[in-house]
Amino acid sequence: MTSTTPTPDRAECEAVVRRLWPYLDGALPETDQARVARHLEFCAGCASHFDFARAFLDAVARARAGAPQEEIGTLRARVLDALAAEGFKPEP
Repeated sequence: MTSTTPTPDRAECEAVVRRLWPYLDGALPETDQARVARHLEFCAGCASHFDFARAFLDAVARARAGAPQEEIGTLRARVLDALAAEGFKPEP
């Protein structure tokens, strides 16, 4: 019996994970948005990354509600510093 669910390759998953944040921000071109959405429908591994990213953004949004602007800037700086310490490099 053959499966009708495509099996993603590692390179495809890495490309999707790198695009999750822009995807969540709606900052990808429409074709890339659609490609990421299709991939997330069948790839449980990438979907778990998506779920984490969405939960993180939701938590940040809740923390921002009513927070003074300087606290928001401090939170942003701390998050970016932590990501940089882990080797995160934003795509140009």
